[in-house]
Amino acid sequence: MTEWITAVCSSVALIAASWAAWTASQVHKIESNRDRTSEENRLRSHASTVTAWSAVHLDSDGNSLAYGVVLNNGSTTPIFDVALDAQDLLGKLKPLKLQLLPPGQYFVEAFKDRTGWALPEHANALAGFTRPITRKAEWCVTYLQFRDAQNETWCRSNTGFLDRVPLQEAVQGL
Repeated sequence: MTEWITAVCSSVALIAASWAAWTASQVHKIESNRDRTSEENRLRSHASTVTAWSAVHLDSDGNSLAYGVVLNNGSTTPIFDVALDAQDLLGKLKPLKLQLLPPGQYFVEAFKDRTGWALPEHANALAGFTRPITRKAEWCVTYLQFRDAQNETWCRSNTGFLDRVPLQEAVQGL
């Protein structure tokens, strides 16, 4: 009889240990997913502050001075290897490539002859103001790629989604 009671107790202990192991495994999966999400959010926090949009530079009377893009680096550190594709009413513009963009908001004029871009000017240094171009689908930034201070490469499409870019897929040659 004692052998029978011992066998039942051993079986119950085995079931309890199995249940504890399964529970520990589930908790580990949950914590691993939480850690992965937290790390992704940490990496994404810097990149999410970098944006670009088409804009027009206006004088103080509202007269158009130039068309171009606004690059906004809202973080506290520079971004590197910036590559931007944009289009205007006539189609795709020449790609804009910058080695470095410091924190801040910059206007970059597209040359009227469509041969390239002027140097970025800090938005606070412009005479007049910039206005985003929001009602013409033809005028838009179609692609923005950059490398952040953590050496991660990111891209934004014209839909605004932010994605991490694998190193082998990043635009090279900046």
